[in-house]
Amino acid sequence: MNPVYAPYVELLRKYGRVLDLASKGVLEDPSRQLADVEAYAEVIPEGAEVLDVGSGGGLPGLPLALLRPDLHLTLCEIRSKRAAFLEIAALRMGLTWVRVYNGDVRSWNERTAFVTAQAVGSFEELYRMVSPIARYPLTMISRRGESELTHLNEA
Repeated sequence: MNPVYAPYVELLRKYGRVLDLASKGVLEDPSRQLADVEAYAEVIPEGAEVLDVGSGGGLPGLPLALLRPDLHLTLCEIRSKRAAFLEIAALRMGLTWVRVYNGDVRSWNERTAFVTAQAVGSFEELYRMVSPIARYPLTMISRRGESELTHLNEA
């Protein structure tokens, strides 16, 4: 595991069970999810504005912010308790380029060309949620369960 993720893993393990931030398996060994972050990072260009939908316990948004401080990340989380964790975690890790939106992505009033997500319904459902706020060409990167990482770049 890349040592850049250590501050995030520490916070995830400290608060994960109490705040129900991730599955037991992810809390015990987040290595697969963190490896996915490397794949996300390869697709997103330098300096991009990225919307992470359903950020929950911070995956993939917070590790992506640690790996790619050049990105401008918005973590979108509808559940208040998890959004509060995201704000505190970003503050504790000094991620000043990360902001948290506590609300439904369908109510977000900005446009985005890069979307990340993990365990947020199907790829088609994710597209339906973000298409009204999309700036084309749109790049979406998502993982759902054990399936392969899915990437869409739509003009």
